[in-house]
Amino acid sequence: MPPESFSFIPLDEVALTTASPWNIPVHVLSETTSSNDDLLLMGEEKAPAGTLLFAERQTTGRGQFRRPWSSAPGLGLWFSLLLRLPINDATIPLLSAFAAVALVETIQGLGISGYAIKSPNDVLINGQKAAGILVETRIGRDPFAVVGIGLNVNHSREDFPEELRDRACSLAMLCEHPLDRNAVAVSLITELGMAEHLMRESPEDLLATWNQHLLPS
Repeated sequence: MPPESFSFIPLDEVALTTASPWNIPVHVLSETTSSNDDLLLMGEEKAPAGTLLFAERQTTGRGQFRRPWSSAPGLGLWFSLLLRLPINDATIPLLSAFAAVALVETIQGLGISGYAIKSPNDVLINGQKAAGILVETRIGRDPFAVVGIGLNVNHSREDFPEELRDRACSLAMLCEHPLDRNAVAVSLITELGMAEHLMRESPEDLLATWNQHLLPS
């Protein structure tokens, strides 16, 4: 069943900043090419760890292997998070894992079942893609990572490009009613903070949780 019609309510920078465990102002852009591209530039200009950048619309959003990501305005959460940590063979897998764990915990909190992590960077619900993760890194004297997340929130089936309609879903399609994107964003930011803490303090526990939700290959 498609979600009912809804009025577009923009993302609230103040509410998102208040929710952020990193105590860094959250930025919301009305439109950009890619939140990851913007945040990579900000990271090179010494933006602090915990910087979050949301976009209401991305004109050239992308996923893994530079595949295009459909970022319909006002329907989903399209954003990136900057983290500063060593970039090596041990930390790179954790960056996708912590974001995926935060996503499934957020989805579970909405009472939605049937979710699973498809390694390395997708979250599915009932076999259809609901979210994707794109991790990009910079090494050097001050290494950092940008973790991009796209989460389909208020799409109906018709809001997806025709070639994706049988392979993608949104939270509203599962709940059968529109959701408050600000409330979902606050929940996801909170879960990201907890998952990032687990990644740094107990990576083995993070990976154990990730494995619990992993779709069998």
